[in-house]
Amino acid sequence: MTELLFNEFCSTYPFHMFAYLPFRAYLRCSGKRAILISVFAEAVYLAIFATLVYLGFPAVYVQYLAIPIFGVFLYYLVQTNIGIITFQYTFVLDYLMVIRACSFFICKKFFNCGFYTWQSGIITLILVLLTACFMIKRLSEIMDSLSAIQAPAIWRTAWLLPFSTTMIIVLLTGNIRDGSFNQAHLIARILLLVCMFLTSHTQILLLQFFKDQAEAAAKSETMEKLLKIQSDQYNLLTARIQDNRRARHDFRQHLAVIRDCADRGDLASPKNYLNDYENMFPIQEVRTYCKNYAVNAILSFYAEKAEKTGITMQVSIRMDDPPVIPETEFCVLIGNLLENAVDACAGIDEDIQPFIRLHVVQTGFSMLSITADNTSSGSPNWSGDKLLSTKHSGYGIGTESIRMIAERYHGDARFTWKDGIFYASIMLNP
Repeated sequence: MTELLFNEFCSTYPFHMFAYLPFRAYLRCSGKRAILISVFAEAVYLAIFATLVYLGFPAVYVQYLAIPIFGVFLYYLVQTNIGIITFQYTFVLDYLMVIRACSFFICKKFFNCGFYTWQSGIITLILVLLTACFMIKRLSEIMDSLSAIQAPAIWRTAWLLPFSTTMIIVLLTGNIRDGSFNQAHLIARILLLVCMFLTSHTQILLLQFFKDQAEAAAKSETMEKLLKIQSDQYNLLTARIQDNRRARHDFRQHLAVIRDCADRGDLASPKNYLNDYENMFPIQEVRTYCKNYAVNAILSFYAEKAEKTGITMQVSIRMDDPPVIPETEFCVLIGNLLENAVDACAGIDEDIQPFIRLHVVQTGFSMLSITADNTSSGSPNWSGDKLLSTKHSGYGIGTESIRMIAERYHGDARFTWKDGIFYASIMLNP
């Protein structure tokens, strides 16, 4: 029994290393606590394994209990899309099945020992250590790439890809426990694992392409909105020019009326006449937040929109013109921030004064910090560190577009909610 438990420990504990390290940024607890939980999970499994084997159950079947037991702990500890977790989970299982097959093949060919011996356990552990650096690095790269591409609908079925590979390995590449495993089966398992790497790489490239397409669509939508804003401002300016032309045309008639009153010594009538004339042309407030015309148009548009809905909006802009990043992308970033802020303020209770505070500060020649605070009726929905959209299923396009722009220019974007206020902080350092 001792030799069997040692063999099982060497064969199953590496799972925790390969399963948790790629998810280290998505763990619900600290790294030290995750290690303790993995040790506890292993102890639980080995205790169940030893008990059932002692009661007479075949070890070959009891081993499969490791899959649901370890899966429960993995899904509990990792906070991200369940499809991505399942994808990585089955990927790790495929890898460990190849390692165990290699271990058994080496034992059978060179040491003439069985599958459940201590020699098999030691060889398994050695093979794991030899491939650990490559596998952890590669699994981490896959995890980072998958997490950066927000496509919840795809991950509902994408995990079936490594799962089908697992089934192929189990059903079609021989049984290493009954001795019907040969060199051809071993090569088949290795090739299937290589195929998994190639397929995951191709899948990531395709998802990256769709991500770029979505980002381009979001940018195009924002630029169309900017063009509409500029068009509205142009129409307003044209209307004012026409009004001024009419005013100049009618000015001679107004002068004649005033002159007639002056000639008659009637001072009260010109005063009333001028008051009526002034009311015909109310003073139009011209909002100027910065020197950049496009950015000022975006800010003016949302300031007017906020004013119409009773939202207090404060804007402070201290930056060079043009911005430190391309003007179009800066407009996309500011537009998304303000659009989300206006939408969040819409559901505020009547007894609370909604507000938006936007501050943009440039430090030196390139570093730009942006903060946008606004009232929010309730905490937004999160999936890991990603915000879910309130308008459709999946992640928020606006916040993800902001995050991608920040990452592109060596910066960071963070979003938090506390005590009824939503805080957005963006740092750019191109």
